[in-house]
This record gives sequence, structure tokens and C-alpha cells, in this order.
Amino acid sequence: MPDFVIEARKRKEYEQFTCRIETDVLDKIRNIVAENNLQSVNEFINECLRFAIENLKIKEENK
Repeated sequence: MPDFVIEARKRKEYEQFTCRIETDVLDKIRNIVAENNLQSVNEFINECLRFAIENLKIKEENK
């Protein structure tokens, strides 16, 4: 029987926040997480948000 090993993970600061996500988008997110054996839906969404914020470009409106 293999050993049960607990690895220390870097603890992050989280805040509980509720928002609405379109059901078709959430289905896609869950599929991506499952198909790619990712850690969690939460972690995937956080990574997506970080990427979006870091690559955000605000389009200026012509007046």
C-alpha cells in the first residue's frame, strides 16, 4: 500500500464573494477543469481573472 503523503501548500488569502455566471459558461469551465485534471474550478477562475486583468486594454471611444 502506498504511503499517504500530505504536502504543504502555500496558503493564499481568500474572500468569499458571490456572483452570477451564465450556466453555459460555467458548464464550459467545469468541462475544462475536469478534462485537464485541474486543481479546482475556483483556482481556474482565479487564474483566468488574473490573466484578464493583467492583459486588460481599455478601448477609447471616439467622441
